[in-house]
Amino acid sequence: MLLTIVSFIFVFAIVVLAHELGHFFAASRAGIRVYELAIGFGPRILGIKKANTNYSLNLIPIGGYVRLAGIEGKEKEEAACPEEEKYYNKNPGEKFRSIVAGPLMNIALAFVLLSLIFLFAGAPVGISNEIESIALGSEAEKVGLRAGDRIEAIDGVEAKDMVMAIKKIHGSSGKELKLKISRKGEIFYIKATPRFDPRMKVGLIGFSPKPLIERVGPLKSLWLGAKQTAGMVALIIYFIGLLSSGKASFADLAGPVGIAQFTGQAAQSGFVSLLYFIAFLSVNLGVVNLLPIPALDGGRILFVIIEWIRKKPIPIEKENKFHYAGIFLLIALVIALTINDVVRILRR
Repeated sequence: MLLTIVSFIFVFAIVVLAHELGHFFAASRAGIRVYELAIGFGPRILGIKKANTNYSLNLIPIGGYVRLAGIEGKEKEEAACPEEEKYYNKNPGEKFRSIVAGPLMNIALAFVLLSLIFLFAGAPVGISNEIESIALGSEAEKVGLRAGDRIEAIDGVEAKDMVMAIKKIHGSSGKELKLKISRKGEIFYIKATPRFDPRMKVGLIGFSPKPLIERVGPLKSLWLGAKQTAGMVALIIYFIGLLSSGKASFADLAGPVGIAQFTGQAAQSGFVSLLYFIAFLSVNLGVVNLLPIPALDGGRILFVIIEWIRKKPIPIEKENKFHYAGIFLLIALVIALTINDVVRILRR
């Protein structure tokens, strides 16, 4: 439990910091005054002021924000700030760069982390019959499987090709399987029944096989990092398309509790798994923030595009009302996803 909490805070801090630094640097370069760069919400724990910017670490270590002149400034701050340093007085290009930089920084973070993983840990070229990790509360944990165990056979068929063995498990939901296990030279048998996973639509026992790793050089690691990042972006866009068409349900999404649970599982699997999860979560944050939804970066970008088309901006007061309405919708969504997370955990 402690590992889950600590790793969850660590992961969110990195992903959010990257996002907000993107906004911070792009806004500063565009000449927009940044009143505050904060990690977390609620009362301030630590803070320093440099030039015109407050750098804050707040009590609730989830999320973060930047406050830009002309958008979220307080009355006294706005009165003391020159008009040319305010967001609403910048041209569409400068506004666009200051907003899109946050999501792009998240995607860049994923690229860097994945490239480092491939460079120092190697690139996967397949999967072995060795179990790398066991999911909490899974059938694998229930029947006593452990990390390091080797699956030698399933229902009498040797598991020489683990891809085929995994397919056998995926297609055997609700059917008891007899697993031949090797553990530290000892051979024994375990019976396990794959549980149907409504999200993946397959049967799962609840273990992850250890990948087969190949060492790669710097150039190939960068190529693989870019390829993997692009694949993650495409996967998220594809899933958003499924949601939009009704082919996927919002019940398939994870809220804060679900993300914390996945973070804990990744941390238990090792530092490389945790870094990979950070990369995936960072890409998620980046892509989702680009959606043209009120209160998200994509919502701000939508107004920039409208300004560019009509050759004049919509008053910032009207734009902010649009985003404030979106904040309530997002809060409601987070609450709904949190309830869904809890219900899903209790059903296990």
